Amino acid sequence: MREDFETIAAVATARGRGAIGVLRISGPRTKEVLDKVFHAKKGMKAEKFGSFRLRFGSFTSVSGETIDSGLAFFAKGPKSYTGEDYAEFFCHGNPLILKEVLDSALKAGASPAGPGEFTRRAFLMGKMDLSQCEGVDELIRANSTAYASAAWRLQNGDLRRKLEPLAERLNKVFAHMQGAIEFPEDIIEDRGKWLSEAKKAIEVLKGILKDSKTSAKVRDGLRVAIAGRPNAGKSSLFNFLLKEERALVTQVPGTTRDVLQGELEIAGLNIVLYDTAGLRNAKGKIEALGVAKAREILENSDALIWLFDGQKKISAKEKAEVSAWSARKPVLALTSKSDLGGSNEDSPACSTLSGEGADLIRAFLKDQAEKILKGSEDLILLKARHEELLKKALSNLKKACDGLEKGAFSELAASDLEKGLENIWEVTGRVTPNEILDIVFGEFCVGK
Repeated sequence: MREDFETIAAVATARGRGAIGVLRISGPRTKEVLDKVFHAKKGMKAEKFGSFRLRFGSFTSVSGETIDSGLAFFAKGPKSYTGEDYAEFFCHGNPLILKEVLDSALKAGASPAGPGEFTRRAFLMGKMDLSQCEGVDELIRANSTAYASAAWRLQNGDLRRKLEPLAERLNKVFAHMQGAIEFPEDIIEDRGKWLSEAKKAIEVLKGILKDSKTSAKVRDGLRVAIAGRPNAGKSSLFNFLLKEERALVTQVPGTTRDVLQGELEIAGLNIVLYDTAGLRNAKGKIEALGVAKAREILENSDALIWLFDGQKKISAKEKAEVSAWSARKPVLALTSKSDLGGSNEDSPACSTLSGEGADLIRAFLKDQAEKILKGSEDLILLKARHEELLKKALSNLKKACDGLEKGAFSELAASDLEKGLENIWEVTGRVTPNEILDIVFGEFCVGK
């Protein structure tokens, strides 16, 4: 973040062509830049626009050449996204037009915005806490309904609303502890009350951290590997489930050498599908690498769909392997190529040509997704940073409680409580080193 808060500008829409392109401006010279680049109908200046009132006009270069026509609005700080004077341009979504309008804004007095700089200013101007800013980024990245909902709650300030009352109570406890230490003749120690408040805070933190594993699954998705021997129909099933020809399908065993990945949404959760190489004793170096990678994917997956080749006799070794995997994670075993007469008394039949078994597969995936999402209707997405800080806070508060219960000096318990309090405040950004801000906002895209 530039310390002088100069006026910044950036394209806010994704790269590529579209119907509409958006450009943002924020900072003390926003009105000046807007008036130089955008010319509203009847010559209306930005000061007369009215807050968030869209105005039609033309975008021009500094020399006066018309670039495009479109809309613009102006919002006077602090009632804007960033808390500063702020404007947005809406022109045609041609990258060349957007570049010209941006160049015009830069020549009119704006500077190029860095990654996440608009949202960073919103944080610095008190429009959002740090966890809300992170929610903005997560909402942009969300690739499933569950992910978007949990990210929205983070962006909406739900995590802050859980932590702030807790932190304020701990702050009062710490102040009382400090008072008892500094002025023992005036303020009496109340270890019972201090302990009670710290224990209440611990329970709240445990409740929030309980959702950390679900948060990770909602963000990363349910990983499902399609496994089996060569030519069992894994790639065909992979294409069938994704409804597109992603994997090459041939009659030659071992066509798939590398792992292919695709995604679909079921029950609101993102499902990450993996098409893996056929499992067998490899005959060459490349095939051996493919088999090794396949086994690694199976190991790290949350669930497996195992295909037995319906055109071959199922070996006892393969059955034992499936049984071993089933003891460790959910496995749906199917017999492929039922349209060719393939069958196996130990597993249901499926066919990517007739669609037989498709309902079983979707039901299996839906069941796995619902198990992850069970009870997560009010889930607030936790980032790794939040989890780490809240675990530290939990540890420090437990130390404070332990010290209070064992009769340790109040100074020691107060020190541990203060550390826990700082951990909590760091989640929302009330206490945050600048390098942490650089890391957080460095993950954002330019224009946000």
